[in-house]
Amino acid sequence: MKKLSIALLLSAFLFSCQSTEQLQENRNQDLLSYSEIITPELLRNHLEIVAHDSLEGREAGTEGERKAARYLINQYERLEVSPKGTNGYLQPFILNAERVDSLVYYTYYLGNNEMELTNHSVESTMGTSEYIRLFGGAEPLQGDVIFGGFGVNDPSRDIQHLDDVAMKDKWVLIFDDIPYVVEGDTLINPNISNNQRISNLLSRIQAKGVLVISDMDSDEFEALISANSEMLGQPENMRLQYLDDSDRPGGFPRAYTLISPEMAANFLNLSSVDEIQEYRDILVSNITTFEPYTTNYFIDYTPYSGTVEIESNNVLAFIEGENPELKDEVVVLVAHYDHIGISQPDETGNQINNGADDNGSGTVALLAIAEALQSAADNGRKLDRSVLFLHVSAEEKGLLGSRYYSDHPVIPIDQTVTAFNADMIGRSDPENIEKGDTDYVYLIGGEIISSELDSLVQVANTESVNMMLDRKYNDLTDANQFYRRSDHWNFGRLDVPFVFFFTGVHEDYHAPGDEIHKIDFDKLSRISRLIYTSTIQVANYDGRPQVDNEEFIRITQDQPR
Repeated sequence: MKKLSIALLLSAFLFSCQSTEQLQENRNQDLLSYSEIITPELLRNHLEIVAHDSLEGREAGTEGERKAARYLINQYERLEVSPKGTNGYLQPFILNAERVDSLVYYTYYLGNNEMELTNHSVESTMGTSEYIRLFGGAEPLQGDVIFGGFGVNDPSRDIQHLDDVAMKDKWVLIFDDIPYVVEGDTLINPNISNNQRISNLLSRIQAKGVLVISDMDSDEFEALISANSEMLGQPENMRLQYLDDSDRPGGFPRAYTLISPEMAANFLNLSSVDEIQEYRDILVSNITTFEPYTTNYFIDYTPYSGTVEIESNNVLAFIEGENPELKDEVVVLVAHYDHIGISQPDETGNQINNGADDNGSGTVALLAIAEALQSAADNGRKLDRSVLFLHVSAEEKGLLGSRYYSDHPVIPIDQTVTAFNADMIGRSDPENIEKGDTDYVYLIGGEIISSELDSLVQVANTESVNMMLDRKYNDLTDANQFYRRSDHWNFGRLDVPFVFFFTGVHEDYHAPGDEIHKIDFDKLSRISRLIYTSTIQVANYDGRPQVDNEEFIRITQDQPR
């Protein structure tokens, strides 16, 4: 009788476990049916507002950003999703920034042991200049001008236009357009990008600044000055006020500057601007024998600016879980809703960077996921854990909104189970378009942080959209370092496991061409459903995903917190 009782008890226990697992599986399947709310049409309707010209690119601290925040709040109020900010749905934070009054350039000719002032230019909202600062230049800079040809080294093709010793602390003059291929011959490795070239000059070699000779004529340069002067007074070099303990102005000290054709002709000792193209052609013909040389010019540059305070806002909404033991823990869904605002006009004259993909796509994904989860909750189908919808701002200024939240969380970080970040999930990158395979999403995080979390996302994918989970960039040694380049990092640095959902960089990245008509809404809806399903898996998971990758633990411990 005793043996029979034990057998019966064991059988009952196993049956109970199986029943519990089956009930949980059925519960999750029931919740999955609400993913049908996340349609391409719903996402399009939201994005037509978020990426509209009237928001002027949603730059942090601008009226466009505030309009976007009001739209998000209106949607959460409509859905009756609870506010979770420090001021209703808002979590305000203060940024310090510089507002430039003018940029002054004195250009001197060096001859016979004397310095002769040949040009005095002032970049301002009122005047014209021979120089247009494209970025950097936060501090005064003085130095000789050295001509560096095309500003690249390509040892495989015997090209040596950079001189680490000669160019340090100098202004380096280069032609803008790199001649990768000329008349069918590859002269320079196409993998050497302009960004790499500028990074080499300003960061590795530590040139004072880079002076760029473009192919613009004088009239085109004047038109660009006019457009640039309208933006000169805009706040820049933003940083969080509570972390800003320096009296020095923020921003990159070294300058990247476009120069007029007239100034280029002077530096190259040419008699007129008409000779610039011929000079460039000669340089191309002698590209392997060219050596950088010091010109007879010296530039003294001084920025005049003052520090201003800018208010920005994160937007927070919250759906509470129902499990008494787990509802105090939270799954955070994060997406930045800011973008880069108004910039230099492109070839069509468009100056508004609407950021439909970056990151209108992630922003509207969170709205759609919230609608699906709130609809389920309204029908009595709640998650065990709570979900926080965190729309951060000032991501484009250096992940500032998410840094503020992670330092001032409304739910303690130790109760934050997972962070899912959606950033640029509405298009496909050129590599996958060329292969004709666009039903993919890059996963960054997951297995390089937490094997449990990665498994839950894989289950979610199998149970929902069954997309290709591409791990190309899921590498702590990857040169792109995507694992720390978006808002998830401010959770990862505090040991919160994360997954970054991403579809790659395209030709319209940070450009006016990032517009709504280029969004693949079917793909965006599928990725949004994957994030929705992954949220269900984590929120209803009996355990808690642990950070278990020793390399990630070491890296985060080495980083400042």
